[in-house]
Amino acid sequence: MEDQTRENLNDLLRQFLDPTQAEAAGRDIPAGERLLDAHPAPMPSSETMTRIRGEMAATFAGRHRIIVTFRRSLAAAAVIAFALFGLLNRGPTGQTHVFEASILPAAIWDSDDVAAGDLDLARFTAEVRQIEAQLQALDAADDEAAGSGTVEELEKELRQIETELWKG
Repeated sequence: MEDQTRENLNDLLRQFLDPTQAEAAGRDIPAGERLLDAHPAPMPSSETMTRIRGEMAATFAGRHRIIVTFRRSLAAAAVIAFALFGLLNRGPTGQTHVFEASILPAAIWDSDDVAAGDLDLARFTAEVRQIEAQLQALDAADDEAAGSGTVEELEKELRQIETELWKG
């Protein structure tokens, strides 16, 4: 080991270990390298190397087959998508179709009472008419028709009904 490399190794070991452990580790590492150099690892047999290369080739061929299949599938999907796009967008045919739709059924438009077709609307309409009648009775100073409520209570109730109507 070079002197500069050995010095860098000792500095690094001192950062992680206390000084005595760093010095011992600094001596053990070159000794381990000399031991490994004296006893090299045996090379694998040529049959083992051939078997490993065959397994790697089979794995690569399987992955390559998957990639090729995926690309072909993607190309087929693109062709189908473009064909469908071409069939659906042939351009103007000279005929224009106008579709009419109505939010409310025709029976409600034909009737004079729009609330008759919608139960919620009919209920709210009845409540509003009742409150209007009570307000008119209060204005006319008819205490019997007004019941026990005051004008403020009736106005508050009317606002609450209107709020419920819009919350729906």
